[in-house]
Amino acid sequence: MADSIFLNMILNIGLLVLVAGVLTRIPVVRRLLLDESNSFLGKCALAVIFGLMSILSTYTGTSVAGAIVNTRVIGVLAAGLLGGPAVGIGAALIAGAHRYLFDIGGFTAVSCAVSTFAEGMLGALFSHYFRRGRWDNFGSFFLTAATEVIQMLIILCLARPFDQALALVKIIALPMILLNSIGMVVFIGTFNIVFVEDDNAAAGRIRLAFQLMEQSLPHLRKGLQSRPDMEAVAGIIFQSIKCSCVMITNKKEILALAANEKDRERFSFHGLPPHVQEAMEKKEALSCTFDDKKKPLYPALKNDVLVAAPLIQMEQTAGCLVLIAKRQWHSSNATVTFLKELSRLFSTQLELADLDYQRRQRKKAEYRALRSQINPHFLYNALNTIASVCREDPERSRALLRTLATYYRQTLENDRNIVSLATELFQVMNYLELEKARFEEKLQVEMEVPEDLHCMVPSFILQPLVENAIRHGADRRGYRYVKIRAEEQDGGVTICVSDHGPGFPPEVLRQLYEGEASETGRSIGLFNVHRRLKSIYGEEGGLRISSSQEGSEAAFLISPSPVADMLAEEYREAAAGTARS
Repeated sequence: MADSIFLNMILNIGLLVLVAGVLTRIPVVRRLLLDESNSFLGKCALAVIFGLMSILSTYTGTSVAGAIVNTRVIGVLAAGLLGGPAVGIGAALIAGAHRYLFDIGGFTAVSCAVSTFAEGMLGALFSHYFRRGRWDNFGSFFLTAATEVIQMLIILCLARPFDQALALVKIIALPMILLNSIGMVVFIGTFNIVFVEDDNAAAGRIRLAFQLMEQSLPHLRKGLQSRPDMEAVAGIIFQSIKCSCVMITNKKEILALAANEKDRERFSFHGLPPHVQEAMEKKEALSCTFDDKKKPLYPALKNDVLVAAPLIQMEQTAGCLVLIAKRQWHSSNATVTFLKELSRLFSTQLELADLDYQRRQRKKAEYRALRSQINPHFLYNALNTIASVCREDPERSRALLRTLATYYRQTLENDRNIVSLATELFQVMNYLELEKARFEEKLQVEMEVPEDLHCMVPSFILQPLVENAIRHGADRRGYRYVKIRAEEQDGGVTICVSDHGPGFPPEVLRQLYEGEASETGRSIGLFNVHRRLKSIYGEEGGLRISSSQEGSEAAFLISPSPVADMLAEEYREAAAGTARS
């Protein structure tokens, strides 16, 4: 007898596990198990499924001494653990009612019906701990064993005569407690595959979203305004996921469309589809199918599903990310969630790109404002220099005026914020021609710049330093010695302008480094050079001045920086445009 009970129960457990394995492959059941919306219909459906499994256990059980040795506890208890209290209680009511009606008036009909309901209540009671991940296989085993012990006690309490109930319990207690506990572990493990696969799929979608984000990042930096970059982003997404079409839109039109050649015409809509506009208006991701033959998009999308997720910038809708896929490829919740997270990542990057664009424009405006302050200052000094030689040597003054005209023509025609070192030195030499006319032999200039040294420097950055050295660097005899030196070092190129004058007043240096130098005083040129260098190369990129009574040296480092790279890129684009024209 005992051997047949054990064998029958093992077969019943195997049948339940087989049924569970089949159910986990059915998309509807998977969605019900994974549904976190707690819908009433979903709970009812799960209660019926687990209730029917418990009924199956009743029919496949073994009759022993007026009772049925079965695996019903597995379906009822699992209903509560997996589906929650409402599902557990619902499955227990179904299975308990059936057990009573299956053998009305039977020896254990009432006690088994009551114990079935109690099992469902225990599953409901412990569902909270199980669903929060606080339950492992040992927990499931011992909970099932405790539940079966309670069932045995209920049989002893309710079944009559007591002697017959006691004899029954002695026969069925061990196999039902042991095998049902083991069966519960296997049964729960089978259903847990659904949750593990869902977690793996979710992790895969997150990983894919970040991969797409990484590949799209260089294009997203240029914003929605760049159609070629949006085309590239749409192409990256299209090549990475199984779909028929990927679109990126702004609020008015489709900016980019990626699809197979045979499908491009089918998806080339005139204007934005209504569902895309709805997603942007509601600021939420949505999916839709096209079953109504009267709808305009039915011919093109009758076999597809459209998923749209808005792109949000500064809490305002800027556009939409749209995915069109065949229905058989599409899992509604998974695709909507994936596209929603991807659009959120894209929105964040587009927002950062917009902020970066504004920052760059603000930086360029500040840079040009500083530069505009220097040019009038230089012009004032240059005209004074020419005026000083005009009476003595008119021919020389005309030559100097031509030099000044050449200098300013190059300055006005070259509106670039960064130039080559050679160009900057050429401008400085034009300036020195003007100053030599005034100081003649009392001005000596030495230049130590290797011919093979090439780098980009901020335009009009050297002349104010050279001017400062000439104006304030005279030695005791009134001679002015200016040395311009450049050398390549680790991390960049160091450029120095030195003189043999009495040095900088300490107050000027203090004001310079503390940012208090007067923009209308005589240190305006020095002050603006210092600010421009810091605006390009960062707080550590300003002037480094060494000063003593024997002379001074103003040095700065040309090193890689984001702003310098931006200015260099603009220089290359402008040079390429000039070459094409």
